This record gives sequence, C-alpha cells and structure tokens, in this order.
Amino acid sequence: MALVEEQGQVVGKQALMERVWPDTFVEEANLSVNVSLLRKALGKQDDGRLWIETLSRRGYRFAGKARPVSASLRALAVLPFRSLDGGPGDEAFGLGMADALITRLGHLGQIVVRPTSAVVKHGGRDPRQAGRELQVDAVLDGRIQRADNRVRATVQMLGVADGASLWADTFDEAFTHIFDVQDAIAEKVAQSLTVRLSAADRERMAQRPTESVEAYQAYLRGRYFWNKLTGPWLEKAREAFEEAIGRDPAFALAQAGLADTCIMLGLYGLRPPQEAFAQARSSAETATRADPGLAEAHVSLAYARLFGEWAWAEAEHALGCALTLNPASASVRGWHALYLGMTGDLPAAFEEVRRAQELDPMSLTLSTNAGFQFYLAHQYDSEIGQHRRTLELEPDYAVGHWALALAYEQKGMLEEAIAEHRKAVSLSGGSVLMKANLGRAYGLSGRKREAREVLRELEAAAVSPYRIATVHLALGDVAATFEWLQRAYRERDHWMVWLKVDPMLESLRGDRRYQTLVKKVGFPTLTPAPLPSRERG
Repeated sequence: MALVEEQGQVVGKQALMERVWPDTFVEEANLSVNVSLLRKALGKQDDGRLWIETLSRRGYRFAGKARPVSASLRALAVLPFRSLDGGPGDEAFGLGMADALITRLGHLGQIVVRPTSAVVKHGGRDPRQAGRELQVDAVLDGRIQRADNRVRATVQMLGVADGASLWADTFDEAFTHIFDVQDAIAEKVAQSLTVRLSAADRERMAQRPTESVEAYQAYLRGRYFWNKLTGPWLEKAREAFEEAIGRDPAFALAQAGLADTCIMLGLYGLRPPQEAFAQARSSAETATRADPGLAEAHVSLAYARLFGEWAWAEAEHALGCALTLNPASASVRGWHALYLGMTGDLPAAFEEVRRAQELDPMSLTLSTNAGFQFYLAHQYDSEIGQHRRTLELEPDYAVGHWALALAYEQKGMLEEAIAEHRKAVSLSGGSVLMKANLGRAYGLSGRKREAREVLRELEAAAVSPYRIATVHLALGDVAATFEWLQRAYRERDHWMVWLKVDPMLESLRGDRRYQTLVKKVGFPTLTPAPLPSRERG
C-alpha cells in the first residue's frame, strides 16, 4: 500500500519500515524478504517488468499504474452468467447464479446492486454496453461450464468507464458445492470494493438457502420463468417453485417465489384471485418463518394480505419490516410506493418511487409506477411524459400502453386512448383486464355498442366486478355502477384497494354510497400533506 500510494516515486527503506512496522525494531533483511514475497505474489506485468523495482541504496518503487476504485464504484450490475456448453437449462442456471449473487450482495447495503429484473435482458451482451445502459460503475461478468458433477465459473469485474479488469478469477467445485462458489465470488466482490464485512454480513452471505441441490435447481428454473412475467411463464414458474418446495418445504426463497407468482396470477385474473392470494399468504408466512431476514418474503406477505383481505395495518407492518431489512432494494421501495399511493399519501409515494428509481433507473415497472403516481395526483401531462419515456425503453410493453391510455382518457384524448388500449390488449395476448379498460374508453367516447359487447364478454368471463363497474360508469349508468361495486365489496375484489383514489371514479366522490364503501374497505386515516406542483388536465 505504501508503494502504490507513492506510485512512480522512490520510497526509502527506512520510511517503509517505519510505515509497516511502527514502534517495532525490525532488521532491514525483513524488508527484503517481504518485497520478494510480494513480487512472487504479483507476478510480472504484461511487458515482463516487475511490479516493484529496487533502487540500489535508495529504496523501492511501484513500477505499474494504479487507480483508486472503491471511492468511485457505487453501483454494480451482476450480468446473467453465460454458458460455455449451451446445454438444456443452462440459461436458467446462468440467470440463477446472477440472481443468487444479487441477493447476497444486495443485503450488504454498502453498494447499489441492480436487481435481477434489470439485468435479465442483458445476458450475452457486451458487458460495458450493458453497464452503460444499466447506469452502473462496474459489471460482474461470468461464464459457467458444467461437466459431469462439477461446475467451473470464470468471473471478472470490469469498470464500465474504461473497460479495465478490476479482477478476474476462476472457481471450480463439485456441483453439490455450488453455494461455495457463490460465497467465494461474493466475498471477492466485497474485497475488491474494500467493503468491510461485519460478522453479521459474513453470516448472512454464508447462509445456505437449502441443502437440496435438486430443490435449488428447481428454484433457479422458477426464477427464470418468473422474470418473463407473462401468463404461461408464470404457470411454469409456479410449477417449478412447487417442485422446489416439494423437495425442501423450508426453502424460504422458493416459498417467497411461489408467493410472488400466486399474487401475479391472482392480480391478472389468471387464477381465481381469492384462491391465489390465500396460497400466496400461506407461502409468504412459511418463508418469513424459515428466514425472517428475507425482505422480499415480507413484501409478498403484505400484498397477499392486502389484496386478499384488505388488511391495511398488517400490510403496512410487513412492508415496514421489508424496508428495515433491505432499504436498498428498488423492488421493496417500489411496492411500498404503490401501497402509499393506494392510501392517498401521494407526497410520500412520490418520494418513495423516486428513491426506487435511483436504485434501478432502467426498470419498466418502476417507471410505470412513477407515472401511476402522477395519475393518482391528477397530473396527467406529467403522466403522459413519464409513460412515453417508459415505452421508449420497451415499445412492446403492454402495461405501458395501458397506463398511457388511462392518462389519455383523463385528458379527453379518447381516440388516442382507444388506440393505446387496443395495443395493450394485443400485446397482452387478449387479457380480459385490458379489454375492460378498452370497453371503458369505448363508453367514454360514445361508442356504446362496442362498450356493451365488451361488457358481455367480461360478465361471461366472471372478471373483476370492480373493472366491470368502471365500464358501466363510462356508459353513464350510475345505478349499475354501484350494483357492481357492491358486488366487488361482497366478493372482496382486490381492485377495491384503489377505490379511494381511482380517478375513474371521480364523479362518484360526493355520493354517499361511494363514501360508505370507502369506509367499509377500511382505508387508513391520513393527515393530508401538500403535493408537488399540482396540475389538472
């Protein structure tokens, strides 16, 4: 360290001995021995020169070039590991390796680590380009090779600005020791960032998620399918997580993964919602018992209880636990922002989604979440701008088109809204929920025949009564609107958590029937706070 700090300058022998062995009598020969050991450890530079030069009777000099890295590296992306074999399942295994490392490093809290959802599409791409798009300072790029019952991982960490290799290493273990490989890589990253690991950090990083290799392989497949976030893939994810749990019921990550999957299946109406949310709650509770420190499991528990039971206090408590456990998680903060928006605490929601986007600036979900907060605040011009930026990142993002269409509706741009809703329906594979919003846009634009056709389809499909109510309201049938909202209350429709703040229901705010429903759903009582510059379209 003394030589590197004075790189290019001669450091005298006496100065070195005083720096390395202060207040201790050491013979000069010890200095020569240690320099010799350093040279052996460092090897030679690419041009064959030694890293440490001896200047006769004067001292030593560091002959290479060094630059500080720990002070400038604040954000890291772990890219999906690439397979050198191309065998079946290797893509899932490579993404799973990245996911495991992201989880371990993210819990350290001393560097921002991009979540798996952000890196998933960057597998196989140029690491520096991926790093620039992900807006990070360094990327961890790995290759894996499996042979018989062994796995070899070749890993390097690259600086994004100059492409310099900050370190590189190879890890070779029996596949049954795959967690040892992950431990070694995570500790190497921490060391390279001069992150000081506390005893708790080391204990957390060394925890084994399961002792069953077969359960872990099934879990990796589940996370691979989950990250595709569409109906058929969510069903595959559910099957994989259930297989992992069947092999190890105490596998907390798999239980949390199953809870996440069931929540999305229920939310999208791909499974009976109450059944899906009940299963999600059971799995999330099992996960929090097995690993109380798993922040994501507390988030799953929060939303399983919120959507399934309207349990506001319990959801708030679970989200608070998640934030305490992992305040650097963009996902946790994003879900918290969504909850704050539901309750009507929009200033806090705006602040939370801002923090989430700082942690994961390229996330489509968080970008949409930010636009949705503008929607709830009636700031529709800002919302439109936000959703357009989201769609610049991913033009075929169905939820982005759906959200943009909602903003167009509130601005009275109904033809534009219909066009965006149609894109959302097409890109989502004909989602009945997306069709409900299209039916509402038809009703608002006076195209009553098309709106009623959509209503018949929705009622036949037994879709959310809340969504059906919004179409009736667009058609001007207030009585039918309240009939369906009452049904949504009786059936504990999960969309009722938006009842208090949904701009679609603005015209009902003064109706006592609406106010009674809001009270029954049990929204938390808030002290109003000022919003940032408010605009009404």
